[in-house]
This record gives sequence, structure tokens and C-alpha cells, in this order.
Amino acid sequence: MFVTRRALLVASLSSLGRPAKAASPKATSASPPLATHVRYIAPAPAGNGTGDSWANAASIWQLNDMIAAAGPGGTVYVRADAGPYSFIGNRISISKGGQVGSPVTVIGVDRRLAPMRATIVGSRTAWTLPADPEAVTNVRNWSTGGDVFVLTSGADYLTFQYFDFQRTGQPFHLAGPTHKGITVSECTAYNFQRFFEHDAGTSHVDTVLTNITGTGFSKTAIRIRGDSHKVLLENITLNSGRQDGHNFATGVECNETAHDITMRQVTVTNCHDTHNSNPDRFWNADGFASEGGNYTIYREECTSSGNTDAGYDDKGTDVTNVNCTASGNKVNYKFWGPSTTNINCRALNPKSRGGTGAQMQYYVYGGDAPNVAGADVLIQGGVISDNDPNTNVFVAEAYNSVFRIAAAAITHHAKAIVQSELAGWGNAFLHGLASDATPPTITSAASVTAAARVNFAHLLKANKLVTWSIVGGRDAASFKVLPDRRAGTLAMTAAPSGANRQVIVRATDANGNKADQTITLAFGTTESAFFKDDFNRADQDLGASADWRFAPDGGGDGAPSDIAIRGQKLAIFNTAYRGAAYASPDCGFADHYVQATVAKIPTYYNGILACRLTNPSNLIGVEFKNDRIALYERTSGEFKELGFVTIPPLVGDIIRLEVKGANATVKKNGAIIIGPKATAGTNATWTWSGVVSRSFAVDPWIDNYEAGLL
Repeated sequence: MFVTRRALLVASLSSLGRPAKAASPKATSASPPLATHVRYIAPAPAGNGTGDSWANAASIWQLNDMIAAAGPGGTVYVRADAGPYSFIGNRISISKGGQVGSPVTVIGVDRRLAPMRATIVGSRTAWTLPADPEAVTNVRNWSTGGDVFVLTSGADYLTFQYFDFQRTGQPFHLAGPTHKGITVSECTAYNFQRFFEHDAGTSHVDTVLTNITGTGFSKTAIRIRGDSHKVLLENITLNSGRQDGHNFATGVECNETAHDITMRQVTVTNCHDTHNSNPDRFWNADGFASEGGNYTIYREECTSSGNTDAGYDDKGTDVTNVNCTASGNKVNYKFWGPSTTNINCRALNPKSRGGTGAQMQYYVYGGDAPNVAGADVLIQGGVISDNDPNTNVFVAEAYNSVFRIAAAAITHHAKAIVQSELAGWGNAFLHGLASDATPPTITSAASVTAAARVNFAHLLKANKLVTWSIVGGRDAASFKVLPDRRAGTLAMTAAPSGANRQVIVRATDANGNKADQTITLAFGTTESAFFKDDFNRADQDLGASADWRFAPDGGGDGAPSDIAIRGQKLAIFNTAYRGAAYASPDCGFADHYVQATVAKIPTYYNGILACRLTNPSNLIGVEFKNDRIALYERTSGEFKELGFVTIPPLVGDIIRLEVKGANATVKKNGAIIIGPKATAGTNATWTWSGVVSRSFAVDPWIDNYEAGLL
């Protein structure tokens, strides 16, 4: 359905410009019919210079007047077989145009009016594309060249065809508030700064750029900014030629709030940035890019290759790529936005040419804090292929992003890192089959109980890996789903009792299949338990369950197998001093508890029940052994004992740790034995609980783990 909706958009725009074979400099087709209202321009003005014929050809500098004279539906012929037009220190300001359905066409032709590209030469430093596609040219001290056509207010409904721009700065520069109906087609450009540019705050609507070839550029070749929309780019080839030093080349870039943009058969290659020849800095230069304010961008059969940063670098919303290819870029696909879809796309052989950062196939950037949602990317089909051990296949940086990978054909080197998180957590990697069109089944309760004036959290579950969102319900504004994409926690801040609350949640799987559930919350004396684990399953590492995750810093110096299920109880095996940590589902609130049943009395330190857990080195925890029960605060690996009792627990006792505000309390079988004790504020806002192993093994250790809110 998503693709169909996009297809409708493409179909609606297709009439604006269709693929056509690029013309040779001098076309051999028959001359077009003579327009009713025409004007003529030549490199050397002739006769009386009124432009009413070749004999009275006007100067190129009279173009604005010629457009006005031709009028809506008219044509201005620019002679292409009588020599080039020199634009050294000059530019043409255009304030006239046509009207809806009747544009003015400005077209390069020969004397017989057959289409032929008129050559415009500027003052940019001379350059020739190197034979070696990896050769870099430093353009930092170059003469940049000037503008050619500057469109100001009133320059609307204009069509430019058959021009060849050489050594220019910006062939097309839009400067009016909003331009409408601009078409550029059948043009070439060689050695330029930007091909199609417009000032900040300016926009254009119903724009078509088609059948264009640009070779050698040092800034963004085509920029779409302001609130521009209904823009079509089609059959365009852009090769930056590794012109480096103008900070920096990009093929097609969307900025500000530009939206509803379609690109078909657009190719971008060899955008290169060395950050002023500094290998210790990050090197930019993308093929395609969009920013956070952009939305509804559709690309089909586009290609991006050989760029020093990303092939596709999208921060926009509702971005779709269909049958696109990225190859030989440092990062083939780089996504930051909340809704990006790649359908039957190819990611091939990423290549780093320098600068900081690893080479990757797919990269997503998440929220900049644990409570901020990150990118959401759906990869349907396609090919992801590489045989370099230095390639990272799927990388999630920061917090709370999700990869949905459905039936992509993936090949990689045996030593390549397939999926990884950088400097964050809460990221989900969901894998699905091509044939799976079955929506997930939500298995968690649809009716839950909350205690009045107590924070509420409800663990959402489904029959397969999913992510969760709120999509409606009478009281949707009262609830939140934690941004953590690996968690499924529905939360509500403490509220007084009253009428039942209602919210609709959605589960979305790796294929984008969705299921909704209406949850009704009733108020009672006690709330439903948030999370329980009785460990009644086959022997396995604790992390084999989707409900548990290895600590975000990698678990200290312990290993994932240090905490495991044995005989339907939880056991601890050999571990280093810093330990290994597993977190149970995030309850969403810093005031919470953790408890478990004692399964065996250790003879020495070994395991910790932890609240406000970030990793093995930062937590509030309770530990028990054969001669004491102790309450600890651990900060940056250093233990501080907050209190203890010298009476050991018995097998079957329930040990419970509660943290509320700045205080921590330990209970045994419901009775307080330590505290409340003031903490130093370690992880004061942290919302995870879990278990930590350290020092000696004990098998079994605990049973019937439980965690929840206070």
C-alpha cells in the first residue's frame, strides 16, 4: 500500500517531464514549428537589435526584455552555432515570465531552429576531468565563477532548454520569494560550483529538472530548499570529479522544509571532501541528502557511488528509495529520520577514502538522549553485499533507533561486524522473511490495573519481535511508550482514581506489518505487576530471552554467559570483579523496586539485585551471602556500603530493594531490614533494574525475579 501511494505520486508528476535521450551538441531532428511570438538572440547583436529576426538579433544581455516581448506561450531562440556567450563578470537578471499552461521557452538552436546547445563560458578556473576517477583536485584557491541566469520576483513559468555551461559558478540562481513553473532540460554543465541554487528563504513550486549532465562541481549541484514542493528531477547525471576544497560537494541536497520531491534515474558520483586535507577530521560529501525539516521524498532507480561520506544521507521524514543503488561510498545509506523505506535497493562494497569514521553499509542515528526516539528504517528486499573485513553492515549510533530488515540478501566477510551499537542503546535490529505478511499478535493483557497516585507501567508483548507506538484512544495524551525501541513499556504518570483510561497501542514487526490493541486501565488498590520472570525454561544464557539485555557498556569485564538459567533457576558462573550485568525491561520511572527469591546461600560475594542500573559499575544494589545482607551504591566501579545486617537469608526468603527519591531500602519477606538509607545520587533518574554477577560462582542463585514501580 505504501508503494502504491508513492506510485500515484510518481504518476501524477510524470507528466511534468519524461525521460529523453540527451541531445548531441548539434541536433539533427527536424526544426520545431515556428512559435507565434518569438524573439532571437545571437552572440553578436545584428541589425536594429530588436530580436524580431536573426537579422535583428538581440544581445544575450537583453534576455529579460526578449522574454517579456515573446510573452506567455512564446519562445526566445538563443543561437548556438555562431560562437559562445562570454559571462565573465556579468550575469543576467530575469524578472519576466509566462503564465500557468503557457510558459516562455528559452532554447538553444542553430540558425535553422533545430535544437542545439548554446555554449556559455564563465570565469571559473580551467579544469579537465582526470582520467583516474580517484584523482582529487584542490579547488580551494580557485576563481569560483559567477552566476548566469538569476531569477528574481516575477520570473515564473519559464522553460530553459539546450544550454551548455562551461566554467561557470551557478548557471541557475533563484532569488525571488517563490518561483513557479520553472523547467530546465537538455542541458550540460562542465566545471561549475552549483548548477541549480536558490537563496535561503526562497522557494519554488512545480519545478522540473530533466535530461541534465553535470561534470565537475565543488558545492551542491542541485539544492532544493525553502518550502519548495512538487519538484521532479529525472534522468540526471552528476559527477563531481572530486573537486575538493569548497566545503563541500553534494549531488542533490534538500534543506529547510522542502517536500513532495521526486527523483528518478538520478546518478551522483565522486563527491569528495578532505576537510582541508586533514585526515584526522571527518570528511563530508554525500550523493543525496535531506535535512530534518524535509518530508515526502521519493527516489526511484537512483545511483550514488564513490562519495567520501554517504551515498544517501537522509534526516527527512517519509523518505522512500525504490530500486536505488549505493556503492563505494564510505557509508552507503545513512538515515536519521523517523520513517525511511528502502525497497529492493542495493548496498555494495562501501569504501573509506580517508577521514575519521568506519566504512558501513547502513547507518542510523538515534535520539541524542535515552528518552528521545531515533530513526526508523524499513529495508524490504534488495541486496547488501561486500567482502571487506573492515565493513560494518548495520550500525546504530546513539539511542532508540530500529532497523526492520525484511528479506534482504546479505553477504559479508566472515570478520565483518554485522550489527553494532555506538555510544548508546535501546536500538532494535528486527529481521523478517519476505513471505511474512502476517501481522503480529499482541499477547499482553488488554485490561490492567493501576493504583491511584502511583506511577503506572505495563509491559507490552507480542508473538514476535516488534516495536511499539501509541496511535489513538480516548486518553492517549495521558500515556507514553518508552522511546527505547527494544522495550515495550506503556507508562502513565501517577494519577488519582476515577474513570477507566483507554489507549490504543500498535505493534510493528520487521516487515512493517502492524497490529493494534485497545488497552483499558482501571484503578484499584494495587496495580498489575510490571515484570516477572520465573526462569521456567530450558537452560540458556539469560540474554537468550528478549526480555533481558546485556548491559549497555558491554557488561564490564564479564561475559554474557556469566549469568544463565540452570534447572529453571538463575545461576552465576565464573566472572571478573567488575562483573556482567543484565537489565530487565525498562519500567520508565526512577522510583522502582527489584526482588527475587533466594535459591542458595553463597559463601562469598557473587550476585547483586540492582536498581537504577546502567552497567556493572553504576547502580544501587543489594547483595547477600552466608553471613550478611548488604546495601551498596556503586559509582564508576567503586563500592560504597550504605548499610548491612549480619543475619543471613534462608533459602526461600524474598529479598527486595526499593529506591524512591534519594533513599534506598532493603526488605526481607516484606519487613524492612536496612534503611531507608540516603544515596549519593548515582543514576538518580535511571529507570532500569536487573542483575549483576561478580567474583564467585553460585548455582543456583535466585528464583522468581520481579521488578516494578513504587
